Amino acid sequence: MIRHGQFRGYQRGAVAVEAALILPSLLMIAAMTTGGWRLSEVRADAQSAAEVAARAGSVASTVGEGHAVGQRVAMTELAGTRCSDPAIIIDSSALALPVGSTGVTSARVRCTVRLSDLLVPGMPGAFHVESTAHSTVDSHRERHV
Repeated sequence: MIRHGQFRGYQRGAVAVEAALILPSLLMIAAMTTGGWRLSEVRADAQSAAEVAARAGSVASTVGEGHAVGQRVAMTELAGTRCSDPAIIIDSSALALPVGSTGVTSARVRCTVRLSDLLVPGMPGAFHVESTAHSTVDSHRERHV
């Protein structure tokens, strides 16, 4: 006959073993979720900066102004984001075309997402993100060549 409480000693430490087995998996899932969130957030930020820069460059009067305005607007858009080491390329050469000609201004934004602080084995320390956007130049807007 087994008395109540006779096998109580066999379960000592069971909770600690379960925690030791489950906790690392939960931490890994949380770190990978955070990494995915950061990556998608920076992709959205880079795309937004490229779109704003292309639009700002397309409404400028000269090629130089389009380039400068696009750069400035993109850097302002990326301020305060996790997009590190940004590189912005603005092509506003369509502004040199004569009035009546159609053209496109484009902006390319490249940056790096740092994930090294998450300490996830097998996950790279950084991802490179690149976004491109185009904006049509108004064919009847005054331009200064």
